[in-house]
Amino acid sequence: MDFRVGLSSDLDNGKGGFSWGEIAIDTLAPLKWEFLKPNGKNFTPESVAGFHAIAFAGPGVTSESFGSPSESPLVISRFGVGYDNIDLAACTKAGVALTITPDGSKKPVATAALTLVLSTLHRLHQKMTIAEKNQWDQRMNLGQGLNGKTVATIGLGNIGTEFFRLIAPFDCKRISFDPWKTQEEASKHDVMLMELDALLAVADVVVVLATLTPETHHMINKERLSLMKPNAVLINISRGPIVEESALIEVLQQGRIAGAGLDVFETEPPSANNPLLTLENVIATPHNIGWTDELALGMGTSAFASITAISQGKIPPFVVNKDVLEADQFKKKLAQFS
Repeated sequence: MDFRVGLSSDLDNGKGGFSWGEIAIDTLAPLKWEFLKPNGKNFTPESVAGFHAIAFAGPGVTSESFGSPSESPLVISRFGVGYDNIDLAACTKAGVALTITPDGSKKPVATAALTLVLSTLHRLHQKMTIAEKNQWDQRMNLGQGLNGKTVATIGLGNIGTEFFRLIAPFDCKRISFDPWKTQEEASKHDVMLMELDALLAVADVVVVLATLTPETHHMINKERLSLMKPNAVLINISRGPIVEESALIEVLQQGRIAGAGLDVFETEPPSANNPLLTLENVIATPHNIGWTDELALGMGTSAFASITAISQGKIPPFVVNKDVLEADQFKKKLAQFS
């Protein structure tokens, strides 16, 4: 039986190539692949029918995305680590494994986080405006250096630990909030675990790296933002709804924190009159600061490795809905390629 691989249409640049650039498509050989027809916001049974594996970036999964298990893919492999628009129960019910690409995104996303940290501390937005307006008389607009600061992450997973590795040359105190980690694990990275409220009260830099879940929605709210120091900056490169945006706008407008670096927003795209797009103490990027050639290549390599493993009857790494591995409908489909 031929193993059919589909690539979501958002990966198609419409010119015979890929919208993300080089994505290591050659690593899929000898498997054959083709682009899916455009399917809108979410996958539909018609869009994935007949494919054994799907590599994708943007589309979501709902309870109506798949037909019967026998007609659904074995695996959908996402370019990225977030899956807040994926109904995991629907995947499992249809016998579909969801894989993500933490190994491919770890380094470039951590680098992007550091880029936002330095840009925000150095007040890059204000300084660019001064240059563009030729206001050289105002150029004594001092920023903050990273050395000597207390740097915190909310989340100490692959990206968090890589971020701390990247800032090793700086003389920083390193702290993190992650209820899933032990101090023994954190100590390997010279990081001290703290409770969230205590962390926010002492940190000069707070980098949000948590996964969006019902528990983390508005985790950084009005009350917690009020705990932050006046010189502190908040960086969010994870998901917008983790931060209560209206409360963040208020503290930034009032100067109660020094600034924010945001690659994500509570609603995307944000409205054109969103104050976060015009405030001088905000560095804002359109959920793409990590999109580099390094990211595309790494995530493609990882996603296609998962698909290749499945095509050989093997269980790939980074399966999110692990309960699907014991589901009869999944095992039956996988057995065809063992």
